[in-house]
Amino acid sequence: MPTPDYARIAQLERDLGIGQPDPEPERGIREDRTVCLIKDCDGETEEIRTWSGRLMQRIHLH
Repeated sequence: MPTPDYARIAQLERDLGIGQPDPEPERGIREDRTVCLIKDCDGETEEIRTWSGRLMQRIHLH
């Protein structure tokens, strides 16, 4: 039976954003800095986060 590749497992955990002791600081969303190509858009901005709470992506919804 082959042994687990712990270096590869650690790399995958870092890529997925899990297992990190100290998450990176995040920049806040500024309401006045939201960019939308639709004039006078009142859409919301949704955040997609990992299980550990790390911000992965922000999506502006119309």
